[in-house]
Formats: sequence, structure tokens, C-alpha cells
Amino acid sequence: MNYFHKDGRGLNLTLARGLAAYLNSSLVDAFFRLFNGHTQVNATDLRNLKYPTIAQLMTVGLYITEHFPSQKEIDQLVQEELLSMSNQSENNPVIIKTRIDEALQILIELGLPQAQLNERSALTLLAFLDLKPTVPWEAAASPLMGIAPMTEFMAQHYGKIYKTNREGIRKYTVHQFLDAGLIIMNPDAPDRPTTSPKTVYRIEESALELLRTYETNEWKKSISTYLYSVDTLKKRYAQERELSRIPIVIEGKLKTLSPGGQNILIEKIINEFAERFTPGGKLIYVGDTEEKFAYFNKVALKDLGVTIDSHGKMPDVIIHYLKNDWLVLIEAVTSHGPINPKRKTELEVIFADLKIPIVMVITFLSRKAMVEYLADIAWETDVWVAEDSTHLIHFNGEYLLQAYKVDRDFETK
Repeated sequence: MNYFHKDGRGLNLTLARGLAAYLNSSLVDAFFRLFNGHTQVNATDLRNLKYPTIAQLMTVGLYITEHFPSQKEIDQLVQEELLSMSNQSENNPVIIKTRIDEALQILIELGLPQAQLNERSALTLLAFLDLKPTVPWEAAASPLMGIAPMTEFMAQHYGKIYKTNREGIRKYTVHQFLDAGLIIMNPDAPDRPTTSPKTVYRIEESALELLRTYETNEWKKSISTYLYSVDTLKKRYAQERELSRIPIVIEGKLKTLSPGGQNILIEKIINEFAERFTPGGKLIYVGDTEEKFAYFNKVALKDLGVTIDSHGKMPDVIIHYLKNDWLVLIEAVTSHGPINPKRKTELEVIFADLKIPIVMVITFLSRKAMVEYLADIAWETDVWVAEDSTHLIHFNGEYLLQAYKVDRDFETK
């Protein structure tokens, strides 16, 4: 139980009635829920609330006699007597709630799905616009926003703290904003991998211009025009994103990988490593950072004695090297580590029923990238560096001290 007191003694009865009415108002309830994420009210929460002056609370208390007013009567009293307090303050709960309600109404008029018509989505929209509670809609901006800065904005300006649910914002709001064409991803670097921790978003330019007209005479006309053209806008950005994808050819058919990061290396594995070290080999699996896999020939793998239902722990590329009858498992190392002893054992378990020998290859874009992971590379594996594409490094005792020949008229073999 929490209680209010004055120097350890009870409050004036009229003041206590006014305070009780204020704390029971729908306004305080709505504001309290912005920052309170648990099932109980503690003293710190109550101290952090913004209160009217004693005089204002006394004024409300004078209206309350023997019978406590109904919810409707309480809300009317608060509306009439207390809204003069710090009306232009960013911390004013009325202003905060009003702004969130405005953002929610915009999402409704934009036709977003019911699952996105909630406080979380409204706050996300306000973060994308850098729109603080007292800033007019016409001053909406378009900063680059990652998920973490977004949640910091919500906490600082709207009192809503998302410490453990950032992924929920990304999964259940940001992705849907992308699908609706309301925001664009990585406009500063379109080839940045979608899984990169540096991924950022920005409000789409036409949407920004639309939202700046909210609460003006132009709003109805602007939103009608915007909704008419939004499908065309979504197609345009989809085409721009498609142009950034990485083309590869598998069994004579052109496929594309999502842009950036690991897939740049996967393209080099297919077009350079495979042609040089497994010529005539049969591609069985090609991973994709965005779509999990770009190609998977389950039948070919099953014919070799292995059935895999989930591709979550698959290597990035699998090639059946027909000439030697080897299955070559290739990991592309960019943001994740190489085949270390633990991963090597894991792959051996996954492919335990294989009828042919396994060769494990770890690939890097550069020697510098390889040096970062040198201590983690498992023995009995091979390493390929894309910038030195004609050579392999053998972490394999079987090849230790192997002689090599030098053709003085040509190149090292």
C-alpha cells in the first residue's frame, strides 16, 4: 500500500479529495500506462507523476462532498479545472496523449492493418518524424533512425520505455511500415545487409510531405493523392532495392542474393572458388542472409544419404565435387565466425550419414579479415581468401611440408 502524507501526517480533507479525483482520472491512467510496464504501482512511479498545484487540487476537492463522483464526472472536473497546468510543457500528459492519438489516427487513415493500430506503432511513427509532443506536424523531420535510437526517443519524450521489446518494434511495426511504403531501409547504403546492426530507416519523402499537412486544410486532399500513388511508390522502391541485389547463375538460371555483407563473398565463392577448385561441381545449397537460402536441392543431398529438414545450421554453400566425389561444405565469414572446433563437430553430426567424404572450407574476403579469426579456425579445414583467389591455405596435417614446383618461365603452381 502507498499513501500520500504531509510530513508524516494526514492531508487536508479537501486536498485529499482533489488528489484522489486527479489520480482516478482517465488522463492520469493513460499517462501512467505510458511508462509503467508492471502490474503494481510503487512509490517511485507516484513521485514521477506530474501534479497540479495544491490550489488546483483544492479547487477540484471543493466539488466533491459525501459521494465520490463517477468516472465521467471526474474526467470533466480534470478537464475544466486542471488543464491550465503547464499546458505547453512537453511533459504534460494531456499533450502527450493527444499527440499519440493523432499519430494513431493517421495510421488508421493510411489504412494500416489492425495489428499495427496501437500505441507502439504510433510512437514509432513519431520517432521516425522526430516529432516531440509540442512540435507542430508541419515541422516533422526525416532523420535516419535505428531501432535503439527510436526507443530512446520514445522514452525521453513520451515516457514509454521499451527495454526488452525492441525486436517486437522491428518485427511487428517497422517491417509493416516498410511493406506499406511508409519508410525506406538503408537509404544511405542500399547495399547494406538487412541483418546488419547498422541498419537504419527513414520516412519516405512523399509520406513526409503528406504528414506535414496534418491538421491543415490540405490534409484531406493530400492523403487522397498519396493513397492513390502509394502503390506506384512501393513498386519504385522495390525496383531500386532489386537493382542492388547480387546476381548468380545456378544450373543455367539467373538468381539474385540480397545485397551486401556475406552475400558479396558467397557470389565470389560461386563464381571464383567453385570454378577454380571444384570445376564441374554440382551446387546443392546456397544461403542468403535475407531469405535464408537462395537455392536448395534437397533431392541431391538425400541421394548422398543426408536428409535435413531445417537449413538454420547449414553451411553457406554446399558443392558436390563430382570429380573426386567429395561434398564440399563452405562457410562465408563476414560478421560471424569461421568453422571452429565446435562448429566442425556440429557439421560432422549433421552430415554423419553422408556416403562420401566431407571437405570443409572457410572463406574470407581479405587476409585482414582472416587474421581476426586465425586462432579460431579448426584443424583439418581449408581456407580461401577472395583477394588471393588462386590459392588455398591448408589447416590440415596431411598436406604439411608438401613440396611445390616452380615453373620459372610462368607462375608458381
